[in-house]
Amino acid sequence: MTLTQRFVHACEKFGHRTAITDDTGEWSYARCAAAAQGMAALVRGSTTRPNVGILLPTCKEFVASLFGILLAGKTPVPLNVFLSGEQLGYIVKDAGLDLILTTGFFKELVTGRGAKPVYLEELPQAAPSSQPAPPVFGKPDDLFVILYTSGTTANPKGVMLTHANVISNMEGVIGAFGFTDKDVILGVLPLFHSFALTTSLALPMYIGAKVVYLRRFSAPKVVELIQAHKITAVLAIPSMYRVLVRVSGIEKFDLRSLRLCVAGGEPLTQDVVEAFGKHFPIPLLEGYGLTETSPVVSVNEPHRFRHGTAGRPIRDVEVKIVDDEGRALAAHCDGEVWVRGPNIMKGYLNLPKETAHAITPEGWFKTGDIGRLDADGFLKITGRKKDLIISSGENIAPGEIEEVLSKHPAVLEVAVVGAPDKARGEVVKAFIALAEGKTATEDELRDFCRGKLAPFKIPKQFEFRPSLPRGLTGKILKRSLK
Repeated sequence: MTLTQRFVHACEKFGHRTAITDDTGEWSYARCAAAAQGMAALVRGSTTRPNVGILLPTCKEFVASLFGILLAGKTPVPLNVFLSGEQLGYIVKDAGLDLILTTGFFKELVTGRGAKPVYLEELPQAAPSSQPAPPVFGKPDDLFVILYTSGTTANPKGVMLTHANVISNMEGVIGAFGFTDKDVILGVLPLFHSFALTTSLALPMYIGAKVVYLRRFSAPKVVELIQAHKITAVLAIPSMYRVLVRVSGIEKFDLRSLRLCVAGGEPLTQDVVEAFGKHFPIPLLEGYGLTETSPVVSVNEPHRFRHGTAGRPIRDVEVKIVDDEGRALAAHCDGEVWVRGPNIMKGYLNLPKETAHAITPEGWFKTGDIGRLDADGFLKITGRKKDLIISSGENIAPGEIEEVLSKHPAVLEVAVVGAPDKARGEVVKAFIALAEGKTATEDELRDFCRGKLAPFKIPKQFEFRPSLPRGLTGKILKRSLK
């Protein structure tokens, strides 16, 4: 079974049911199938290469393009809409693209990058062919998609995910959250993001659910859509929930249709959890994952959750914590998080050495994240291995300090890094963005940390900024703060 087969099956089974709604209207499952078949014909006639780029916002046409490429026997390569021209040119060359499905909005970005752009709004609305080419369903081990990492430390890497990878991951998510074809999912994340691609595109098309897409995130609009469409599930990043709970007049909206809200992609702080609980009828559940793991590794389930953790591994996924020698550590010990299961990527495109370094011969993927497991198997992520601060021989995980500082009522955003120090090697430095209308001094923040952190973990330096830099996927860019 492949995702292409499941998509076609869902379109046949739920033909007249609404599949997708966005800001330009809605498509039934039958309309999705027709659009995908039309896109497949276009792709077949436009390229002989194995990979095809998609540079589109979050919309119906993204779904049609992705499955059209698959039906044509090619592999989709979703492209980050915030890429620079240089970054796009690199990916075009690395993935061997000569065709990109896009819109005129990105004309300046795609022109001269080595691949022919096809602007979807310029295509004629031709009648469906009476004899369409047979669809290519492929095999479970064939590639479903190639997703490029954000390239925060070097050139982006193409993560190759198979149909089997993503199906196993979705089955684990469905089992944890009880998704059915009656769900209405709100898609607020860009679909080039692995979390969104799996949970807001592949999953609803896999089970025949309805998805409502928001092209550009707007917290007031999210609340309106929840009420208007009786949304049952929202999957977003914590920074979106942070803004959402501050929507003016939120108490006037009917949000009772919601049964599930999940946060992933970055740490979820306690202040956001508490604020969410004041306005929404359900708990905000944290999960953890990476592009290379298709992407979900662990989740807090509605009936079994532990705030402050990223939950327990989903079905068929194993997690262990290891030291620098790869030896498993006991519960409550910090170390690198390793993951194994059918969700682990096939590898990095054109990078066999990097793939061999990332995945052990026994199938364990080295995440580069630092975390710990408790006695009940709940996973807590405390930072990135490369972000670990070493001060006077002590290993300090920034995440623990950030979690404490984020609870201060004046703090809107916080990022903790290691600052060079001749005597200690590094000292703890905190970058702070204050909430509007709030004030705080270095001494006040240090006093706030006392009793909550070990003395050597309390920041020695503070720097206040209007806002903290974020990357293409919304994560704070610590490298630009060091």
